[in-house]
Amino acid sequence: MESARPRRSPRLAMMLPIRVFGFDYHGVDFVQDGSTAVVNQHGAKIWLNRNLIPEQEIRILCQVTQHDSVFRVVCRAVGTERDSIFWGVECLESNHNIWGIEFPEAEPEDQRSVRMMIQCPECRARELLHAEERLVEVVQEMGGLLRNCRCCGKSSVWKPVPYAPF
Repeated sequence: MESARPRRSPRLAMMLPIRVFGFDYHGVDFVQDGSTAVVNQHGAKIWLNRNLIPEQEIRILCQVTQHDSVFRVVCRAVGTERDSIFWGVECLESNHNIWGIEFPEAEPEDQRSVRMMIQCPECRARELLHAEERLVEVVQEMGGLLRNCRCCGKSSVWKPVPYAPF
């Protein structure tokens, strides 16, 4: 059995607005807004209410940075939420970072988890979580994660830290 290729960069939980240009599985061209769920230096997991075909090329515009690039649809990711479909995509322009994020070096834990920065709404303390993808999806969908804060001692719904491009 062939093992999966190791991840080249950490995956970061980031909900970024995107615009996708391409052709759907009927061959009809489309332009549709969606968002990322997870990004890395070489691709993303996106939400899009459109059926695509693995191996097809699409153009993605990050609406925060106004940068775009050509991506290859890798696969339909597990699960659907509210008529949106998760798609794994890989950037075909290897050195083109459309997300505007300075990615940290990959660590061993990045091979099996997604990094997610969350913040206590009471004292603004932040924590970096290494979470499974399903937890990231739930936190993004529900808007937060119930946690006890080690700094202020309160139990509250921690929110993902908003994105700020470099």
